[in-house]
Amino acid sequence: MTDDWLPTADQPEAQAELCQQICRAADLSRPGLKHAALPMEQEPRSWSLRLEVRDGQGQRLQREDLELELYGSAVDPSLQLGWLFQQEQPLLWQGRHPVWMDASSGARCERPEGGMALETLARRLRAQLVGG
Repeated sequence: MTDDWLPTADQPEAQAELCQQICRAADLSRPGLKHAALPMEQEPRSWSLRLEVRDGQGQRLQREDLELELYGSAVDPSLQLGWLFQQEQPLLWQGRHPVWMDASSGARCERPEGGMALETLARRLRAQLVGG
């Protein structure tokens, strides 16, 4: 299996498909919200994206925007999710199990209010990546 498991710049159709999959998973995991995936950095073994959020009427909900990082390997991918504009909120690291971390210290912490939706999103995405 190749180390280059995420689509690269010369694979625009595969990039678009992965972004669509991410948005579908986010929409299912956070009912009532619509997501748009905006790639920030893309490498063959890691991606960083911003998930911009709108409500059902199309109004931007910037406070709900997420930052998503995908990295690791195709066999055992890891994800990191956090609220882009809520720096006080912890980050979620999802490998085989979810781990919540304090954003400033990296210390383990409890799942925050609203964190279950992010765990659901992370599990869905990881399952798609492993199964994809």
